[in-house]
Amino acid sequence: MVDSIKAAISAMCKAHPAGRLGMAADLGMSIDTFHNHLYEKCGSRFFTLKELERMEDLSGVSMLAEYAAARVGKLLVDVPKPENIDNVDLYALDMQANAAKGQLAQAQIEAAADGVIDRHESKKLMNLLKKTVRHQIQGVMGFMALYSVSDQAVEVFMSTRKGDAPSVQLEASGASFQ
Repeated sequence: MVDSIKAAISAMCKAHPAGRLGMAADLGMSIDTFHNHLYEKCGSRFFTLKELERMEDLSGVSMLAEYAAARVGKLLVDVPKPENIDNVDLYALDMQANAAKGQLAQAQIEAAADGVIDRHESKKLMNLLKKTVRHQIQGVMGFMALYSVSDQAVEVFMSTRKGDAPSVQLEASGASFQ
């Protein structure tokens, strides 16, 4: 999880095959121009949304989307595509969900050991809860993608309001679903 747009950009650059230099080149910028945009130096503007989206595409990671979702207290979930999932993938998703549940349970035990959950422990618990929920939803959506008559069944599961983009959004508290 990234907590700032600059951390998202840094993560996207790290994921780019040629690093920050390659990212700058792919955007048609020198490394100095890239840094000027990133740090808003020498009278430079910050990156445009189009440039940020391009960085995400070039890096192959969804850090911009993760940042945007976290900023408004939402949780992103990868939507398995029917053509890319089989029973082995479902098993792997189930194992990931079980592992995440175990990590969350262990962290709860450790956090409660002294009778007080501090800010650091609370943040760790929330991150593990999000990870657990994400894996559980991926598993259900993967199951639906594999066994549904069409991928529209997955879209119906994901969209709750007319015009919603196909995504699952959860409140940060984990208490309400949209």
